[in-house]
Amino acid sequence: MDKGTDYELKVMKLVKLKLEEDEFGINPKQARVSHKPTYYSRDRQKDIIFDVSIEICRKGAETPYWIWIWECKNYSHKVPVDDVEEFHAKLNQVGANRTKGTIITPIGFDEGACEFARSKGIGLWRWIPDGTPIIRLDAGSDSWSYDAVWHGITHEITSGLSGDDFVFALTTNGQSTTVFSEMIAQEFLDM
Repeated sequence: MDKGTDYELKVMKLVKLKLEEDEFGINPKQARVSHKPTYYSRDRQKDIIFDVSIEICRKGAETPYWIWIWECKNYSHKVPVDDVEEFHAKLNQVGANRTKGTIITPIGFDEGACEFARSKGIGLWRWIPDGTPIIRLDAGSDSWSYDAVWHGITHEITSGLSGDDFVFALTTNGQSTTVFSEMIAQEFLDM
């Protein structure tokens, strides 16, 4: 299995776990988590393949009324703005009003990617999986300033807690956090 597919499967496992733990506030019985889902693009006249998605269906329905799509980028460098622009274009082709998009990576994003994502309502998560060696720059508090989270999203060597999964996030509504429950709450404010 290649590095990209391995990371996608880890992200899918994380999403499934958080769904089962009721972290998303979504009824797991009305949700499907998929790896490599496809969604039809009228612009292309064919399906677009994404990495991971959560499809939420109304009780008894098969067709999702809302989809959260995750783009996984397991690069050895920061995710560039071009990748965020491409993801935005794909989201718009499959249903701008019924989709939410988040890009997730272990390394971070360049500043242009962050600015573009913020302007277009795309979530950015820098997920540092359990056991990944990281450097903690400030041993001080549990709260993180906007600047500290921005630094965590845009710089590989950043604050963190070794031994635990850790995430820096810019949510789809432009809020920054490192607290998973706050991150999820922010993602669903505009639903």
